[in-house]
Amino acid sequence: MAVERNIPSEEIVQDKASFDQATANLLVKTGLGLSIGIVASALLFKRRMWPVTFFTGAGVGAAYADAQRIFDSSKTLGKPATSYAAASAAVSKSSKA
Repeated sequence: MAVERNIPSEEIVQDKASFDQATANLLVKTGLGLSIGIVASALLFKRRMWPVTFFTGAGVGAAYADAQRIFDSSKTLGKPATSYAAASAAVSKSSKA
């Protein structure tokens, strides 16, 4: 029977590169959504506010989905489904040997 231990969130987020990548992704996609919304609002929708809100929200949603893939890569298509707990257990077993 396998014993799973709970891993604190601090250990998952301690990889600064992943957190930086998710933050940069959020800023870029939100900015792109905002700019597309402003252009669409000015050119197509008689300066209404909803295109700006819609495209900004779409950018935030896309960045959120990418952040989920960055921090939980077991749900990414095409990759083997290994949990963080299984991977850290394998590393600790190999370091003891």
